[in-house]
Amino acid sequence: MNIETKFLTQSDDLKAFVADINCAQWDAANEMCHYDVAALRNYLEQADTLFVVSYLTNESGTALAGIASARIQHKPYETMRWLYIDEVDTAANLRQRGVATAIMQHLLDFADQQDFDEVWLGTEVENGPARKLYESLKPDHIDQVIGYTFDLE
Repeated sequence: MNIETKFLTQSDDLKAFVADINCAQWDAANEMCHYDVAALRNYLEQADTLFVVSYLTNESGTALAGIASARIQHKPYETMRWLYIDEVDTAANLRQRGVATAIMQHLLDFADQQDFDEVWLGTEVENGPARKLYESLKPDHIDQVIGYTFDLE
């Protein structure tokens, strides 16, 4: 089994990737929306966005195993740069194989190489698998946060 994790770019075959993502086995834990090429291209055109893809290769072939989106942020004071990880998703049928860990390590390594001051992400209190993953990566702090959502539709 081999896990390949990389940043998706505008020069990649976005049509093929969108087909892969829309055919992957997602479940309710992923809260996955339908992807389309135009929306993904628009996302990637923004200079402060990152999109990670992870493919798993085994004796059965190669399959999209996970994705993540992140944004480079700047504080409005000092010169702090930080990485906000928005989503980390692993296909339901490919969990417990190191995919999410590989995605997170890819993002943490990027932030370290780019000399960011901090990486931040959050998850729901009841999301035990995500919390276990993030805690296994030895964060410096685990904060208690209350989130607020304002639906505008």
